[in-house]
Amino acid sequence: MANKHTIIVVISIAVIVGSLGYSSLNVVSAKNLEFGWPGQSFDFLAALTGKTIHVCNNSDLPATFSQYSFTMIYDGDDLGTYSTGSGGLNPHSDGVVFGKFESKDDRMSALFFSFLDTEMGGTDVTRINKDKIIVITKLDTTILGVVPFSITEQYSGQEFLDLINKKPSCDV
Repeated sequence: MANKHTIIVVISIAVIVGSLGYSSLNVVSAKNLEFGWPGQSFDFLAALTGKTIHVCNNSDLPATFSQYSFTMIYDGDDLGTYSTGSGGLNPHSDGVVFGKFESKDDRMSALFFSFLDTEMGGTDVTRINKDKIIVITKLDTTILGVVPFSITEQYSGQEFLDLINKKPSCDV
């Protein structure tokens, strides 16, 4: 007959490995979350006034995150960051999270974003180079509920507009 301690150790290892494996799946499902602007009507000025963002989990696993944010940078200068609160979604479901834009100078950001939106729209009434804007997205989640894990992506301004205005696959 097997030693009681050996059985307890084997069961403990199985529980630990199972817990790590299951919580690591959250990282996989969180990476596949889709974020979209309500009504697919995002422009850069909308970041100042928008209060919600849609989230879609089209995976077969539940997903949780502690924060989603995107930072807009023009020619190396930080224009501001839109950040949301936490959220959790069941498989194949969607939801809405609340967010807020923060900047060192909201008036300058508003003016710059209005000029940038006309440039991105092709009006070209300003001396802003649309190719100099980048957007960095960051999704914060955890492993085992305590180990922080971040997923960061960098996009050009146009790539981000296309991404945030794309119809989420949960709406199909």
